[in-house]
Parts: sequence; C-alpha cells; structure tokens
Amino acid sequence: MVDLKISEVILRERQKNKLTQEELASKLGVSAQAVSNWERGGYPDIVLLPQIANFFHITVDELIGNDEATKQADIESFKKRYGVHSSPDSLALAKEYYRKYPNDFEVCELLAFAIHNNTDTRKENHHLLKEVCEKILNECTWEHTRQNAIEIYSMNCTDEEWQESWQSKCPAFYSNQADEILEERHWVARNSVAYQNQNSANSLMILLHFLGREYMKYFAPDNGMLFDAPDRTVMLMDIRMRVMDALSADGKIPDVFLGAYADIMLKKAGALIGSGRLDEGFAELNQAFVLYERWIKIPNGTLLGFGEPDLFSGAKINKCDSANRVEIYMPDGSKTWCPYMWLFWQLPSDILKYMESWPWFDDVRGEERFKAYIERARELSENTK
Repeated sequence: MVDLKISEVILRERQKNKLTQEELASKLGVSAQAVSNWERGGYPDIVLLPQIANFFHITVDELIGNDEATKQADIESFKKRYGVHSSPDSLALAKEYYRKYPNDFEVCELLAFAIHNNTDTRKENHHLLKEVCEKILNECTWEHTRQNAIEIYSMNCTDEEWQESWQSKCPAFYSNQADEILEERHWVARNSVAYQNQNSANSLMILLHFLGREYMKYFAPDNGMLFDAPDRTVMLMDIRMRVMDALSADGKIPDVFLGAYADIMLKKAGALIGSGRLDEGFAELNQAFVLYERWIKIPNGTLLGFGEPDLFSGAKINKCDSANRVEIYMPDGSKTWCPYMWLFWQLPSDILKYMESWPWFDDVRGEERFKAYIERARELSENTK
C-alpha cells in the first residue's frame, strides 16, 4: 500500500512557489480551509489531483509521493532506522517496508537478515523468509544479494528442501565449485590458456577465502573477532598478516591488500590493548592508520596486482567500485566474480565505528594517546565523505 504524502508535497510546492494558502486556494478554485486541511493531512478530492499536479508542474505520482525519488528517499530513511538487524524492532520495521515495497531487493535482503537473526521468532517467520529469498533468486540480478539469499535460506531450509533444491544453489559461494568445474572443463578441452587463467583465479580465491572468512561475518556485532579471547585474536590476526607479507618480493604490502591489512592490524592492535600489552597495541594502531591513509587515496575501481608479477598468472583485482562489485581480472581480459568484497572496500567511517565500540579499548578511552587516534579516525571519516 502506498504511503500517501500529499500533504507534504502540497506544503513544499506552495512554499517553493511563495504562495499563501489563500493564494493557492484562489488559483485552484477551492477554499483556503480546504488547502489548510490538505496540508494538515487531509486528502483532496481525487478529481482535483491532476489539476493540482499540473499547477505545480509535477506528475500525479510525484504529488502523492509515489515517484521513484520519493520511494528511494523513504527506503534510505528505512535503512538508517533499521539499526541492528537482530532486534525485534528492526524485524518489525523490515516487515512494514516489505509490505510497502515488496519488489525492492534491498528491503527484501534486510528482511531476510532480520528474520534469520531474530532466533526466537525465526520459526514462525519461516514461510516469509522462503518467500523473500525465492523472490530474490527469481527476480534479482544483483549477484551479491542473490548469494546472501542463498546463504540465509540454506541455513534455514528443511532437510528435504536442502537435498532437493537449495544444496545445488550454493556452489558459487564458499566452496566455489562452479569455478572449479569450469577449470576442469578447460582442462578436458585442452584449452591451456583458459585453464591456466581459471586455475590461477581459483587459487587466488582460495587465498582470499582464508583471508576473508572473518569478513563473511561482516554484519555480525563482533565481525568474527573473539572479544573474550584477545590473545587468540592476536595470534589469528598475526597469521593473516604474515600470509600477506609473504606475497611481496620487496617486503612491502601489495597495494591490493593495504585496506584489508590495515583492518586486520586494527583488530590486532585492539586485541593487544585488550590483553594489557598497551605499547605494542598502540604501535600497531599507528601503523594501521598509516596503511588506511594510503589505501583511501587509491581511487575506487582501480585494478591492483598481488606483489610478485607472475603470481596468480598476473591476475589483478579491483578496489571495490561504486556498484559494490569486486572481480578478478586476467591478462587476457577474462574475469571471475569475487565474493570477498569486504577485503577490498574498508570504509573510513568504519574505522571510527570500530574504535568507538570495541570493548578492547574501554580501559584506555581516557588516555590522551587514544583520544588522539579517535580524533584522527574522525578526521579521516569526515575528509573522505
């Protein structure tokens, strides 16, 4: 059902045209009381809608708030209010907006996340979850949204549904079986160039899978971290950093991994501080900022290599672009979709969010050196909006 916004539009357009209620009433041939009633939430007679729209030089859809711009503004407002998708309030809000915009895939995706994460009501909302996920798969062309729908419903479908249908929908995500099969097809056909390119892309995907597993929990409150086990987190982050260190011949972090390395280093810094190793933690924190600042200067969409020129047959990957898409590019022009976009985006605003929310930093929030980094994170976020 459309949420009519006639009152807001009439008030906005009247003020934009610098008319009083009496003047507008006169031009439309109605009473000033009628205009006042419209602006307070009443509805004009339906036969007047074309006349009012024509007077303001807008469409009837724009007049009733059913135009695309109004819809998108409303959806953006919903996304801001959505908050933590595991809360009952977010679930109720997502249901409300799904009723309003059942064919908007952002709304569908957020509703699916909310149903899945509200464990107490997941069972009673199972049918709705299936409806939403099937709608995405049948109608949506956004690969990332489709993969989220597959993942969410595969975790919640019945054993029968899994065996008969949903298991076969999963291969392209974690296990990447579709690309493995494609590699074998090239091998059987003796297409050596295509085989080598796909083999290199698949090998790279395995590496990214290892590095990006924690990022697959991007929407989780802890993002794959162990807040109650900081020493273990330090070890896990350090292993990931050493793997990336090994990819370069000159000892420098390849530009393609600057953002991911900075994110992992920030987690390591937080865990060090959380375990009481303050000087080590602040040293890592400083270096994380140095890398963040280098990463942010690289334009979105830039193709970046992996250190050694011959590593992965010269494959490159793009820094996450405006369409939130990341792909592996081979020298011959072929490309493979990469699901690990989290490794290649690193929003400046996230740095500030992490530092303000991670409990590891709670004991040092009053220290001047930590305040300086908070301010540095705030400036970084504001200067890159």
